[in-house]
Amino acid sequence: MDLKGLDLALDKVVEATLNPSLWQEVVDGIAQATGSHGVNIIPVAERAPGLIVSTESLGGAFEDYFNNGWYANEWRLRGVPFLLRQGTACDPEYTSRDDFENHPYYRFHAKHGIGRSCMVAFSRPEDMLVMTLHRKLTDDFFSDEEVAVLRAMRDRLTMASTLMRSAMQHRIAGMMDAFEMADVAAIFFDRFGKVTSANDTASRLLGAELQVSKGELRSRRSEETKRIRERMRSVLSESWLRPDGADGPILIAREGKRPLAMRIQRLGGSLPDFFSPSVGVCLLEDPDRRNTAEPRLLRQTFGLTRTEAEVAALLGQGLRLRQIAEQKSISYETARAHLRSIFAKTGASRQADLIVLAGNLGSVG
Repeated sequence: MDLKGLDLALDKVVEATLNPSLWQEVVDGIAQATGSHGVNIIPVAERAPGLIVSTESLGGAFEDYFNNGWYANEWRLRGVPFLLRQGTACDPEYTSRDDFENHPYYRFHAKHGIGRSCMVAFSRPEDMLVMTLHRKLTDDFFSDEEVAVLRAMRDRLTMASTLMRSAMQHRIAGMMDAFEMADVAAIFFDRFGKVTSANDTASRLLGAELQVSKGELRSRRSEETKRIRERMRSVLSESWLRPDGADGPILIAREGKRPLAMRIQRLGGSLPDFFSPSVGVCLLEDPDRRNTAEPRLLRQTFGLTRTEAEVAALLGQGLRLRQIAEQKSISYETARAHLRSIFAKTGASRQADLIVLAGNLGSVG
């Protein structure tokens, strides 16, 4: 191994915490310094094409890996106990020589020129990431001295992972605050479709019809829950761009109210998804909750009296004139007189126009 080259490659890990595009250079540099056929990083909990950083030399192997279902029968998961105990796992520790020479999994690797490998675990055990170094088919197993060098890499890799997760958590917290300030209900989820956080506006909309159960966002109706799951999976790949993948908001039916409209979006960014605690967001819109101007703004804008402004604001919230009269403890005829005065001062000719006017003014204000 070229220790100087490996040290320089690992220096890029620190830079990659600020510039995620450098992770490609990291794996390329480690492959070159260790004389590996290829190097990749992948999470243990889930294996998917969008969750991998790898050298170009492994491109064909990973295409075969996913297209032919090897990812669902990952032989190297047998090495996880060793990763938990010692941070590394090499083939001989969990594979017999006979399996290495004859098992279909290793024959698939041999087809792509891949021989022995060593896995290096980093990050937290519950969301373990693994860097795997693959040797050429003709190379020998990793020696004890080489494994010790690879084990020493773990501290720097773990530090980078911790920093990147922290940066993402701050980013998500900032987005939550921004959505809250904009009065937008936002529910964030991870790459497994599990809810990671929700702002206060979203929490107020959760209830019998829509709730978080065991980390999953669920509707009371199974077909709506199924659509939520499918849309979450869709937005994490390019499939949401297909004609059948972006069919408008998901409507969540409610008793005695109009349905909630849910739009699901990927957060995006250049950071590999396995470093991020949240990869997508569900935005909820409550059609029964209109933006409307405050009475003070209506008074200033149209010269309304205090009572007229209060009546106009309640109209903007969708209340009927008779309901407003009861709420204000005035007669219906008095409420109608206020309405005629409001029409004259605002230029509106009907109640629907006044609702739109108050809503538009509330959006600006």
